Amino acid sequence: MSLQHAPRWLPIAPWLFLFVWSAGYGVAKLALESTAPLNLLALRFIGATLALLPVAMIVRPDWPDRLAIRDLVIVALFLQLGHFLCIYLGLSFGASAGVLALFAASQPVFIAIVSSLVNRHFPPLRIWLGLVVGLAGAAWVIFVQGDFSDGALLGAVLGFVAVISLSLGQVYDKRQQPMCHPVLVYMIQYAFASAVSLPIAWWIEGYQTEWTPSLVGALSYLVFGNSLLGIFLMLTMVRFGAISQVTSIMFLVPGIAALIAWLVVNEVMPILAWPGIALAAAGVLLVLYAPPSVVPVKEASS
Repeated sequence: MSLQHAPRWLPIAPWLFLFVWSAGYGVAKLALESTAPLNLLALRFIGATLALLPVAMIVRPDWPDRLAIRDLVIVALFLQLGHFLCIYLGLSFGASAGVLALFAASQPVFIAIVSSLVNRHFPPLRIWLGLVVGLAGAAWVIFVQGDFSDGALLGAVLGFVAVISLSLGQVYDKRQQPMCHPVLVYMIQYAFASAVSLPIAWWIEGYQTEWTPSLVGALSYLVFGNSLLGIFLMLTMVRFGAISQVTSIMFLVPGIAALIAWLVVNEVMPILAWPGIALAAAGVLLVLYAPPSVVPVKEASS
């Protein structure tokens, strides 16, 4: 990044990032009306790679060493491929965007658990209590929605797996801290994810994409909004020490995602489901405001 001083808009960056991330669930569900999940995965990564290519050619950053590339690829396996594969498959199986966002909001809880286990410390009771409360909130929402078909339940399970994969990728990235220019970090990860997802999508699904205006708009948002704007906001917040503010408002993700999904794909969250969303938020808050000496959640999530 070329920023030398904290930009004036930095105080609103966490909220903008929160909106960009939350909107991704409903927009992805809109895209899946015109394509298949593996096709969407490949299209997203290819689009992000092509969008970053001119930037990399202009900036011409130094290429990282072999160990850094290895670490970036491992992070991409969990944070890019594993996470978004589970999200898109879960949505295609019938899980609601709100339910998947519920699990995503529990990211600080899972990061705390993974960080403790990696450091060979058993997570304290408060962390497990936060996990139980969060999962209870998700179960409440699933029950109130009343869709107990095999596909919807499997989709919810995939949402759970998605946040575990995301947490593993972030903890590994924080632990290894591969030395690489920010542009090349995501260029390498997206290129690797494209090389993996494209042949798998072609082999399993074939070409199942109908280029409708809604798909073009949704894919443009997933590439330029989620992948590029989200990255810029994240790197800016990391550089100027504001990333912890995102973690502190993660409990708002399910509510925002549910409202956006209602506007984008007319997915209505029942009124009786909102107490479940509040319960899931309470589980996250139990972990976010644990004593810093017990679990350094805010640093781990950056």
